[in-house]
Amino acid sequence: MLKSFVTIMTACALWSCAGDGKHGNEAANTPVPRRQAYPRVLLPDSAFTSVTVEPSGLNIDVNTAATCSIRADESGLSRFVDISYPDLNSVIYMTVTPVDAKTLNSVIDNRLDRIALNLSGTDPELIDFDNPSGFENKLVVTHAGISTPVQFLSTDGKSLVVSGVAFMKDATPVTADSLAPISRMLQRDILHTLKTMHL
Repeated sequence: MLKSFVTIMTACALWSCAGDGKHGNEAANTPVPRRQAYPRVLLPDSAFTSVTVEPSGLNIDVNTAATCSIRADESGLSRFVDISYPDLNSVIYMTVTPVDAKTLNSVIDNRLDRIALNLSGTDPELIDFDNPSGFENKLVVTHAGISTPVQFLSTDGKSLVVSGVAFMKDATPVTADSLAPISRMLQRDILHTLKTMHL
């Protein structure tokens, strides 16, 4: 008798949970908002053209989908190279600074301080490598959704320090997932530039 009672009560409980969509199951009929969707971003191919930064004679590869402008700083010695991706609302800002044995270390220290400030306390990934032309490179990457996801520092150890940052105008922690493909593409392009640049 007890077995029959338990079986009947279990069946009633299951029947009431199932509902028929007409009563007793309002939660199943309540609309639930979907997660915010982001449009698919069309990323440029890995196609590059060579640009020479005078007066240093530094040759860098720039994505053919980007526009490149070069201007001198106030001293007339350093060059600012802006590599813009207008369709992606992103820019790679690069500075080419001439150095000598006396100024090399202080310029590098200054750039490392700037990189640390731009990280805003996030935990970065650091990639160290030398390119075939003798440039020592540091690539600093963060996935925290900040506006400066990729930074870099490079030197030939004698006459030049090349530093810069990828800047994404739309980046926030909320948009980190949707902008991740753009961040990876900027990292790809910077990595290519660092691996191939030469005097």
